[in-house]
Amino acid sequence: MAEVASILPGQKVFGTFVLAADLTLFAWCEQSFIPIPDYFPKTRSSKTLNPLELFLAIPDAASSLVLLLLLAVAPTIFLLWFFYNQDRYKHESKKLLVVTFLLGSLMILPAIFFELLLKQLFPEGDTILAIFLFYVFEVALVEESLKLFAVRVYAYNSKMFNEPMDGLILGVTAALGFATVENIFYVVSTGILTGIIRAIVSVPAHALYGAIAGFYLGEAKFRRRPALALQGLVAVIILHAIFDTVSTIFPSLISVAALLGFVLVLYYRVMKGEIREAEEESPFRPRGFGTNVSENTEMKNGEIFSSCRRLNIAFAADSKKTNVGL
Repeated sequence: MAEVASILPGQKVFGTFVLAADLTLFAWCEQSFIPIPDYFPKTRSSKTLNPLELFLAIPDAASSLVLLLLLAVAPTIFLLWFFYNQDRYKHESKKLLVVTFLLGSLMILPAIFFELLLKQLFPEGDTILAIFLFYVFEVALVEESLKLFAVRVYAYNSKMFNEPMDGLILGVTAALGFATVENIFYVVSTGILTGIIRAIVSVPAHALYGAIAGFYLGEAKFRRRPALALQGLVAVIILHAIFDTVSTIFPSLISVAALLGFVLVLYYRVMKGEIREAEEESPFRPRGFGTNVSENTEMKNGEIFSSCRRLNIAFAADSKKTNVGL
């Protein structure tokens, strides 16, 4: 009983927080019944519970909410770890990553404002072209610009941003900050299945858009060609709009399969090449260190050939000196 007693207060504290959050979203009804979200257990056929039943349901609801939150943030943790370890020569500053992630998270607020405003001004059309243009100008343009701004406003001017790979990693970080907040909203409001689908499709897509835009931003900085940043932004806006259009016009199962293929192609055909290029341009890359075995072997063979050639020249010079002496 002591163990149970030690658990219940914590559940009630967290449950009270959950209740307060829900009460900000759902108003009291005239009969003192409260409409409740799907993650609360149902004890009757309707979707309403009276206040006493709602309070008794809080511990179970809190546990369900925790699981949904874990599901929502799990893909972010994995993708941050994955891309962080793609930089083999110099890891990013932890402070720079944390600030960039938080800035990316905050970008969800202006994104919601601008998207709602544009949606009122220019409603979504019925044709495929109209749907695509809707996503280009009212979703992708807003979100990708704000995610890139999250990198540009702080990290870009830092002394720690000192190689093209930094742009790629920081672009991913800002994108995942944005995607994490968005993912929490979607998963908590619609459930586990949405969380699973978004974990393998939507969140990785956000990370890849951020990586591509960030790579171009890094290239723009170190090649002193600002137009490259705009080129990368336009590319990810189009990719994002294609993704959203496919998810809209095709049935659920087909769209999930198509978008998973889209994400895999984007990683293997685009992202890996950009990672390789960023590595080759890194000033922290060890001298004579290739990006793959064949390149290392080729460089080592070249060094051996040059060494042998120098030895032969030295040997011939010594022989001439010896002959003159004789």
